[in-house]
Amino acid sequence: MREIILGKSVKGVDIKGYAFGDENCFNKTLMIGCLHGVEPQSKEICDLYINEVKDKSFPDDAYLLLIPCLNPDGLALKTRGNTNGVDLNRNFPSSGWKSIPVSGNSAYYPGIKPASEPETKIVVDLINKQNFKKLIAIHTNHFIQFPNPPMINYDGEQSRELAEKISVATGLIAHHDVGYPTPGSLGIWVGKDLKKISVTVELDDDKNTDELYKKHGSFFEVGILEI
Repeated sequence: MREIILGKSVKGVDIKGYAFGDENCFNKTLMIGCLHGVEPQSKEICDLYINEVKDKSFPDDAYLLLIPCLNPDGLALKTRGNTNGVDLNRNFPSSGWKSIPVSGNSAYYPGIKPASEPETKIVVDLINKQNFKKLIAIHTNHFIQFPNPPMINYDGEQSRELAEKISVATGLIAHHDVGYPTPGSLGIWVGKDLKKISVTVELDDDKNTDELYKKHGSFFEVGILEI
């Protein structure tokens, strides 16, 4: 395992990635937790995985870059958005990005332009520069306005197979529709625009992290090994 400083948040907090395996292999996976500061379990479950596997051998034919927390400022502030009040998961340069928050709700503020935030730019640069085969974003179904059940959401038909395999392993339903509009989301940009495999794990916000990891933590292994 290698710890990498990928960049800094608006407040200057280090955003760290943890790399496992051979970066030059074909089967490369990017996993990201805590895009929203009000979803701490999405970071904590990544920390549990790191602690479990950091001293173990990693498959020779796989590479993982895991970012447990993309939004450290929001996590500290206990806000959905970052320090600038931007919802990072509405700030990606998808073709459907909108400058007006969905339903006029400021919690979904997309920023002044796509990839305006340093946290978002880290991910955009990684995906543009490295040939990741798969993206797996980790959330909980904490909601401001639009409730959704825990699920394995996927963007693009090319993502269905991986989503269904993770669904079988975790017991969470796989569905292409999260249930509400998400213009500027990471999943839409990667899955719909770039046509890469893009899966979002939506965990139950009412459960504690240990319970979530025990029940659904298999998504790490399945997501990494499947191509």
